[in-house]
Amino acid sequence: MDKAELRKHMRKVRGSLTVSRILYYSSRIHEALLKEPVYQEADVILAYMSFGSEVDTRFLIEHALEHGKKVAIPKCREDSRMDFYYITGRDQVVPGKYGIMEPATTEMVRPDDGQKYLCLMPGVAFNGRCSRLGYGGGYYDRFLSANPEVSRVMLAYELQKTDEDFGDVYDIPADLIFTEVNRYVREGSAFEDGE
Repeated sequence: MDKAELRKHMRKVRGSLTVSRILYYSSRIHEALLKEPVYQEADVILAYMSFGSEVDTRFLIEHALEHGKKVAIPKCREDSRMDFYYITGRDQVVPGKYGIMEPATTEMVRPDDGQKYLCLMPGVAFNGRCSRLGYGGGYYDRFLSANPEVSRVMLAYELQKTDEDFGDVYDIPADLIFTEVNRYVREGSAFEDGE
């Protein structure tokens, strides 16, 4: 199955989840992530604004803000790149490209400032090697390749797991992937030994 076919198939599979199932699975994923040192030690959470059947991030954003972390969300640019902008509340977002909420703020993230950054990534599918299949725009790949010091965690449902090998030289894998039932660690990452 090529990437386009796999995206279509997996979006259909994920789209079959009910709202109650999405919220239940999301809460299980939140519980697991909050226990992780990669989350606890992060100064800045680069979060996505969940859309449709994606793992819901509203609670994580609120939790991070309430516990003194900085939170930033992405805004896509015309040149197929994205930047993250700090927010202090979910009231600082407006509908953007594709109807996805984007920051209405102007303070842009500069990940080379010595703080610890954790990027939460959405995606369509993943495999056991922590390869991630995104939506095809390459926004996260470009951002993360320019900022290799940022820790990368994908939030997904177990039903998004596949045995397909869709990674290529341009696809940036996740360090960790959390589903409602499992924690996957990329071989060779700093988290391989339970860090």
